[in-house]
Amino acid sequence: MKGVFYILTANLNDGTPVVLDDTVKREHLRTWRTEQQFRCPQCGDRVLLKVGSIRIPHFAHEVDSPCTGSFSEGESIPHLQGKQLLHSFFQRLEKTSVLEPLIPEIAQRPDLLVQHEGSAIPIEFQCSRLPEEVKSSRTEGYRTLGMEPIWILQTPEKYKGRPEGMGLFSFSAFHQLFFTTSVSPEHTLLTLSPETKQFHYFSHLLPIDGNRFIAIHRKLPAHLQTFPFARPKLPDQHLLLHYYKSYKIHRTTYLQRSIFLNRRGVQDPFLRHCYELKLRPAELPLWIGVPVKGNRAFAVHDCEWQLGLIYLLRRFELSPTGVPVQRLRRFVHAYTGRSTQQIEACMDYLQFLQRIDWEKKETIPNERIEKEIVHILLERFLAMQIEN
Repeated sequence: MKGVFYILTANLNDGTPVVLDDTVKREHLRTWRTEQQFRCPQCGDRVLLKVGSIRIPHFAHEVDSPCTGSFSEGESIPHLQGKQLLHSFFQRLEKTSVLEPLIPEIAQRPDLLVQHEGSAIPIEFQCSRLPEEVKSSRTEGYRTLGMEPIWILQTPEKYKGRPEGMGLFSFSAFHQLFFTTSVSPEHTLLTLSPETKQFHYFSHLLPIDGNRFIAIHRKLPAHLQTFPFARPKLPDQHLLLHYYKSYKIHRTTYLQRSIFLNRRGVQDPFLRHCYELKLRPAELPLWIGVPVKGNRAFAVHDCEWQLGLIYLLRRFELSPTGVPVQRLRRFVHAYTGRSTQQIEACMDYLQFLQRIDWEKKETIPNERIEKEIVHILLERFLAMQIEN
C-alpha cells in the first residue's frame, strides 16, 4: 500500500534494539507485540509490529509518517527475506551487523553495515532494477567515506534451478552492472536466492557476443558461506579444454549465422572484409576469433573485430609488432564501448598473432593455434588462483 513503509529494526521503550531476522519465530512475535511498544530507531515515533501469515514479520510506520523518506517503499518479500538472511549469516560469523542503518553524512541507508577487521562494509542486496547512474552514485557515496560496498543481486529466476557446472548464460546489461571483483580478481556475478537460502556464483566469465557468456555456475548454501565471501576456484586443465570446445562451437554457430541471417550482404562490414581478404566466413582460420583477455570491451563477436584488425594490417601493410597506437584509436572508434579497454584487447590480440608467427600463417598447424588459445584461457584465469 502506498504510504506504508516496512523496516526490520526498532527499539523498545527503554532503547533496547530489536532486529527481526529469520531466527525469530512468528508465535513469539505475536505474543511480544501485545506486551511491548516499539519505536523507530531514527525518528523515535511508534512503529507497529506486523506478523501476518503471508508477508514476513516487519515494523511499519503509521501511514504518511514524516520519517518515511529514509526507508524503502513497498519492499518485496524476497528483499526483506534476503536482508534477514544476510543479517543472520553475519550474526552466525560473529560479525557486528546493523540492519538498515542511516549514514547521515551521505543520507544513505544500506541494507546492512558490517564491521570487519576495523572497516565498515555496506552490503546492498538488489532485487529490483535500478539505473546504472543510481548504483554508481550510491557506490561513490560510500566511497567518499572510505567504504567499499558489496552489491549482491537476487538470483535471476531462470537460473535458480539450473544445475551447477559450465554452461552458456545470458546476462542483461542490468545483470552486468553487478559483475564484481569483490570476491575475485576476475569479474564474478555473486547472487543470493532467499527462497533456497543459497548463494549462486557465476564465475570465469568468457564473453561470446552481446549478453552471452560461458561461465561456471556454483551454488553455496548460506550456512556454509564465509566472510570475506568464498572465492571461486580456478578451472583445471580438463575444464579449460571444455571452455575452448564450447567457445569453438559458438564461434562456428556465429559464422554460420553471419551468412544465412545477414540481410545486408557485402554492405555488412564483416562480410565485406571477408570478401576483400578472400576469406570464406564459414571457414575463417582459427587465429581469427580468439578469446583474448579484455574482449568484453567489444559488444560484437571476437571474429568481427579481429577480422577488422586483420584487414587493417593488410591494408596498411603492417605487422603485429608495428601497429601505432593512434591507428588503433581510429580503428576502435567504429565500435561501441570504452576505447581504452578496446585498445588493450587489440594489443592482446596482436601479441597472440606474434606468438603464433602470424606472418607465416600458411604453415601454422591448427594444433599449435589451439594450444595457444587454451594457454590464453589459463593466463586469463590465473590471477584468481594467485589471489586464493
